[in-house]
Amino acid sequence: MPKFDVTDKVVIDAPPMAVYKTLLDEFAGLTYLFMPYYEFKLTGDKPTNLEGATFDITVHNKGMTSRLPAKISKISEAKLIEVEYTGDLIATEEYRFEPTDGKTNLQLRFSGRTNKLLFSLLSPFVDFGKGHSEMVEKSFAALNNYLNKK
Repeated sequence: MPKFDVTDKVVIDAPPMAVYKTLLDEFAGLTYLFMPYYEFKLTGDKPTNLEGATFDITVHNKGMTSRLPAKISKISEAKLIEVEYTGDLIATEEYRFEPTDGKTNLQLRFSGRTNKLLFSLLSPFVDFGKGHSEMVEKSFAALNNYLNKK
C-alpha cells in the first residue's frame, strides 16, 4: 500500500492553550472551522482532552469522500496531540504546539498509508501528502481567523 509522510507548519496568532482547546473543540464537533474539507463528530464517552477519546472524521477533497475513525493516542496539554486513524487510511497525525511571543508555532506531521483499494490505485496519479497539506493550510488559516476574532 502506498505510504505518505508530510509535515506542515504555521504560526497561529494566539497562545498554545487557545489553539489546543480550539482544536479539541473541532475534533469534538463543537465547531466547524475546517469545513468544507473536514467534518468531525465525537463518537465515544471520553472528551477529546483525554487519551482514548474517539471521533469520526469525514474528509472531502476533490470529489472524493473518506471516512476515518480516529482516536486520541497521546495528549499533553497545550504541547502535543497525537491522533491515530483507521479506515480508508492507516495514519497518525501529530500536532505540536510551541509558544513564541504570545503566538503558537503549530506543527502537524501526517504519516501513514492508504488502506482503500481505490486510493491505492489512484496513488500513482494523486499526491495524497500534497492534497492533505493544501487542505491543512486552508484549515489552519480558518483556525487563525477564528482565534483572532475571539
